[in-house]
Amino acid sequence: MIRLPWRNIWRNHRRTLITISSVFFAVFLSILMMSFSNGSWTRVIENMLRTQTGHIQVHLKGYWDDPVTDNFMEMDPETIAQLERIAHVVNISPRIETFALASSDYNVSKGIAVTGIDPVREEKKSSLPQRLVAGNYLEPADNGVLIGKALSEYLQVSVGDSLALIGQGYHGAGAIGLYPIRGILSFITPEMDKGLLYMSLPAAQEFIGMPNGYSGILIAIDDGKALEETMHKVNESIDPSIYETLSWEVTMKDLLKQAESDAAFSKIIIFVLYLIVGFGILGTIIMMTTERRREFGMIVALGMRRGRLARSVATELFFMTCIGLLAGLAASIPIVLYFHHHPIPLGGEVAVAMSAYGMEPVVPMDADPFLFVSQALIVLLITSLTILYPVRVIIKLEVNKAIRS
Repeated sequence: MIRLPWRNIWRNHRRTLITISSVFFAVFLSILMMSFSNGSWTRVIENMLRTQTGHIQVHLKGYWDDPVTDNFMEMDPETIAQLERIAHVVNISPRIETFALASSDYNVSKGIAVTGIDPVREEKKSSLPQRLVAGNYLEPADNGVLIGKALSEYLQVSVGDSLALIGQGYHGAGAIGLYPIRGILSFITPEMDKGLLYMSLPAAQEFIGMPNGYSGILIAIDDGKALEETMHKVNESIDPSIYETLSWEVTMKDLLKQAESDAAFSKIIIFVLYLIVGFGILGTIIMMTTERRREFGMIVALGMRRGRLARSVATELFFMTCIGLLAGLAASIPIVLYFHHHPIPLGGEVAVAMSAYGMEPVVPMDADPFLFVSQALIVLLITSLTILYPVRVIIKLEVNKAIRS
């Protein structure tokens, strides 16, 4: 029952190649599209986690729901050093994030976000010095600040001038200070360029009146698959009754929703592709069935049971489907693996912007084995449904009419 269908598919090479090609392109195009889409978002998210927000964040309990100065936390250097020694952790970034009113000598003021950083750690994390367009980078115990170019133009200040900051300190204390401008930064995002100020951690802690105080600790890891394991070890290193540990899926909900929306859009496009491919395969099978109607009539007239003939034709189509699937996988896997290890380089302003944020300006393809299996199974399911057409034709075949045709 296997030898006959196998011999039958090569009786008409043109018809067989058309059917196989339909399945081949369905598998090939769907895998490439999903691999590119998944790889793009995976790289964007990984870059953001590595250079900006971190895979894990540690805060005082209640801070994430109410991020005010009074919910800042204290953590001793020994605990931070212990967090750095956890497996898979590649960067620890203690920060102070608050708000203040910045004012210059020209009686111009603006509300801004103040970020206290460890200059050495931040240089490794986000390549902040690469965004300097004037002045110098911060020293570890610097009392100066870095501001965006748009903010400097709005406040009419430059390197060497001073900014007065007024905000709220810890436990309701006033936060007031005068800080020299060490450097001017250029951000691609307008909101950051006109509303962000960096200062060293010691200066920020002194500004809010909280030595050893932090708004949070950002932790970046080298393997996203080790997230749960790393979070468990982080919780073992801190007091869970005082601190809370949040994964990036919580801290980056907006980006995750955007990624899910993009994935949904990609699925819609893939669904349309499946419809086109499905009707293409169905059209090929209808053509094949019509061409062989007289043959089917003759075989049934000679005594072959309709059920056995239907199984034979279904087996033929299954063989052709498997050949198309294997050919599609064989053609797509090397391409996906190559561009996974040698990502597609980006150019122009996009590359400049990504490089400025410490991100590699490339787009890799996703080489997750599940991607290949899922797309192959979906195409196999679509083809299996189209096989029902010739089976139905054979079961309801009118032998006399089929022979005369």
